[in-house]
Amino acid sequence: MKKSKLLRTLIGLFIAAFFVYIAFRGISFKSLLHDALRANIYILLLATFVLLVSHFLRALRWRVILQELKSNISVVDTWGSVMVGYLFNNFVPRLGEIVRAYATGRLEEISVSGVLGTIVLERLFDMLSAGILFGVALFLYHGDLIASFPFLRVAGVILVAGSVILGAVLYVSSISEKVQRVILRLAEAVLPGKIAKKAENIFLSFLTSFKLLSSGKRVAIVTIYTALIWIAYIYTMYIPFFAFGFGARLHLTLYDAFLLILVSSIAWSVPSPGGTGVYHLFVSAALVAISGVPKDEALTYATLTHLFGYIAITIVGSIFAIIFTRKLKSRSLGKLIKTEVENNSTG
Repeated sequence: MKKSKLLRTLIGLFIAAFFVYIAFRGISFKSLLHDALRANIYILLLATFVLLVSHFLRALRWRVILQELKSNISVVDTWGSVMVGYLFNNFVPRLGEIVRAYATGRLEEISVSGVLGTIVLERLFDMLSAGILFGVALFLYHGDLIASFPFLRVAGVILVAGSVILGAVLYVSSISEKVQRVILRLAEAVLPGKIAKKAENIFLSFLTSFKLLSSGKRVAIVTIYTALIWIAYIYTMYIPFFAFGFGARLHLTLYDAFLLILVSSIAWSVPSPGGTGVYHLFVSAALVAISGVPKDEALTYATLTHLFGYIAITIVGSIFAIIFTRKLKSRSLGKLIKTEVENNSTG
């Protein structure tokens, strides 16, 4: 393992261990086990299925963006690459995006740096939509959630301002060669040679994928998929309420799930393997702040929803990883045989 990957892994494990300690400090594991055994497993499985649907919707949205690089991208390849990416994120934070780009590039025989550019654009849509939702939530809600998570207000402002500024810069760059040259020169001046070259390739590939914005129809499709992804995310939080009786007993609603998914989105931005520890702390604390859910029950909710999602992503991602590995090996072997046949025929 390269030193950078080893360091990233160790840092991620340290962050996970730290947040797990903070989240579970002072909690009775006997009480957690008791609450966990009372949970309705079938409802949790339904929520896990909706989570997988959300990832499939992400793959469909990404496929629309990828059409700037290739028109007939396979939805199986995009969904599989998304799942393999999440699989790697379960163990090494932030590695999944690189793996996703590499897998799709190899499977579809297109530029890996070009695929990375489309992932940057996809994340830009995520940032902008998250910023809008944060703005709506902060405008409508002024209860204990903001008091407990004061950084949410700052996070919302940063998301909106950052995505708008970044989007504006990249859009101007996509239509102005002069701006492109300035940015490329800055990259060459600031970054080391090899890194600068890779950054330039990703930047130029991103500008290619940014042409998506010239098509109103495709922008509308990406926007609709983005909305559907967020709706699916909200239901992954809402459905488990009924596994623990929160819906009937504490009257938690879709709006509570909406607030919860916004808090959890901040947790996922912390570089912990699979959000471990960070998700547990943020989600359980938000449940306590939003509706007064007892701390042990809130932590049980966070633990089981995280566990079911983690296992599902690991299983589905591993299946796709095996399928893709065999597919690429078979393709390489086929090309080798074809080359040998051609060499023999010409000889």
